[in-house]
Parts: sequence; structure tokens; C-alpha cells
Amino acid sequence: MLTIFLCAALSAQPSNPITPLQAFREAEHAWATEGGRTWGQSLKGPFLLVDPGTRQVWASEADADGRLRKEAGFFAGTLTKEETISNTAVNWAGKRWSMVVLPLPEKAIERQVLFVHEAWHRIQPSLGLGMPNDPAGHLDKMEGRYWLRLEWRALAKALVSPQKARRPWVAAALACRTRRQALFGDAVEAERCLELTEGLPEYTGIRAAGARNLVLEKLRKAAGPFARSFAYTSGPAYGLLLDDRVPGWTRRVRRATDLSVLLQEAYLLPAATRADAEAAAGKLGGKELRVREEAEEVIRQQRLAAALDPLTKGPTLRLPGPFRTQFNPSNTEAIDGGGSYHPTATYIGDWGRLEVTGGSLRLRSPLEARVVAPADPKARPLSGPGWTLELAPGWTLSAIEPAGSFRLIPEKQGK
Repeated sequence: MLTIFLCAALSAQPSNPITPLQAFREAEHAWATEGGRTWGQSLKGPFLLVDPGTRQVWASEADADGRLRKEAGFFAGTLTKEETISNTAVNWAGKRWSMVVLPLPEKAIERQVLFVHEAWHRIQPSLGLGMPNDPAGHLDKMEGRYWLRLEWRALAKALVSPQKARRPWVAAALACRTRRQALFGDAVEAERCLELTEGLPEYTGIRAAGARNLVLEKLRKAAGPFARSFAYTSGPAYGLLLDDRVPGWTRRVRRATDLSVLLQEAYLLPAATRADAEAAAGKLGGKELRVREEAEEVIRQQRLAAALDPLTKGPTLRLPGPFRTQFNPSNTEAIDGGGSYHPTATYIGDWGRLEVTGGSLRLRSPLEARVVAPADPKARPLSGPGWTLELAPGWTLSAIEPAGSFRLIPEKQGK
């Protein structure tokens, strides 16, 4: 169970454009502006603001277990190292909270989107939308990126067009999407789930903030990797187009919903063909885009090989699941076989806490994390190139193949 230690005073707060109290007031305003109209539920609720460096936490209200101390207009404490820190929703100290990590965005409108996004995650279970959020790895491959960018170009054109002129661009976007998903067997489900789990809360924030221009900017300029981050762009785009065509569409959303299918039905569009996709590509600058994406793919493969070779061919330290992972979706890359490469991440398991700044590999089956092997397996704390590990009592390293590699095991298992 997580333990909270009391913080000394507000003077210990980190340097940030706004104070915690101002952040809570902005969040309250954001939730009030949304007003429960999108999902039929208020987004107002417990809110945690966390400094990842000091692990200091500020809360908008008291926790149910009395672990936080009342300050001037808020409550404060310190998270232990057992608790992961991320922009998310967490069940802690008897309540379900929205958690937001410092530093906050400098622009007020981006803060508003963020506060609404994480509040949506807090009510997500009550909406019946708890979904898998596995990466859509195909979107980091050349063909996946190519057809995704074309889809986004068409969605951008649809959003800036008068409503009566949108149908051709919506059809073009769906044709590019259909073509992409036909090329990758698991694409439909992977994209659908992420657009519900991350696209819907981002859409809710964008809608509440009136931040349509942020969506257009991302559609036109968003950079990869896309395996996890794409839904923050696609979800709001589909949501805004549905708003203008089917008011109240969010009340129809269920676990099996596909946003692209809702939009297709809204515009009474037939199923797209490969010829439709090729025609759309011609209108959307597909020729020059393909040249650019092919060049980018060469660079990506070289970069990914350089990052993965030490983790797949060289001596490694392997950390078994289960564990919790804190990572940045904007720099995470999916790899073949269902794993992910995280340049930076935090892993917390029964064996301790692993902090990674120089690359790690997370595999799904069996669940394990890998880093480059430590130079001195007897050193404490354990460390290696780009990582440190606080090893929990009762765990040790066991030598495995290839030579120089180790796996963490319980000490009793090694006897």
C-alpha cells in the first residue's frame, strides 16, 4: 500500500508558470465550462498535481485516509517511490483521482485540454469504456505512416471546409484509413481501442476548450512515433466532425464503437475500395509524401537497430513481470512481436524500481523488461548504461545466456 509523507510548506513547490492553487482554479473552470454536456456526467472531482522530481503532491481536496495535510486552499504530501507518476487517473487513499504531472503546459488553452483529458480518465470506468491500450505498432512502419498522414491531410481539409463541402474529404480520409488497415491484420482493433481510450478524452478536452486549431495543427504537423500518440490527433478530429453531423453522438459510444464507422454512417458513405484510396492519395500529395516517408524509413530503421541491438543481441539484465510502467507515449516505438522500445521509462515491480534514461525494451509475452547488463552485478545500487535499479530485499541476479546476461529472481528461488 502506498504511504504518503507530509510536505513542509508551499514554499517547497517547484518552479512552474502557475501555482498549484491556480492550477486547481483553472481545472475547476475547465470542468465547469464542459458542464457534463459531453458525457452526461460532471468531470469535477479529486485532482492531484505532482512534481516528478521531488515526488511532492498537491491535492484539490482531502484524501479519505487522512494522509495529506491541509495547506492554504489545498492539501499536500509526498508520494513514495512505489507509486508511478503519470498523467492519468489513479485509485489512491480511498478516492479516485485525476493525476497531472508538472511542468504544466505554458499555454492556458493547452492546460485546459489536459485538465479535462485526465478528468475524463477518472470517470472512464463509469462510462463503461475501460479498454485495452496496446500500441498500434503498424503506424510506425512506412506504409502505416504514409496512409495515416494522408488520412490526416483529408481530415484537416474536411474540418476547414463548409459542412456542405466536407463529404468528399471525409470519404478520402476513410479510404486512406481502410487501405492502411487492410495492409495490417491487427490494425482495426488496435486503432479503435486507442482512439477510445486516448482519443475520446483528448476530444473532450479540445471540445471544452474550443481548441479546434490545436487539432488542425496536429493533423498538419504531428511527428512520430505514432504507435501510441496517434489517437491524441485522430480522436479529436473524428469527434469534431461527428459533432457537426450527429449532435449527441457521444451518448451512443460503447466498448465496441469505432469512430470511423460512426463517421461513415453519418455521411452515408459506401465501403471504400483500394481504387478510392489511390485516388485520394493523388489528391492529397501522396507521391511526394511517399518519397519522404521512404527516406524517413531508412533513417528510422538505422536508428531503431542501433537502439535495439544491445537489447536483443548483447548481454542484458532481464526484469520479470508483473510490473507497472511509466513512459512517454510520444517517444515510444512499437516493435515486431508486440513489444515496445522506451528511451525513457520507470518500471516498478516486486523486485524494486528501475529508472531508465538510456533505452529499455518491454516485451509482452512473457512480460519482461530489458536493459543493457550491468558492468558490476555485485554493485549496489545496481546500474548500467542509462539506468539505475533500487533492488528490493529478497531479490538477486541469476546468470543466464548469453554470457554476461542476468535475470532478476527471488533469492529463495536461487538456493
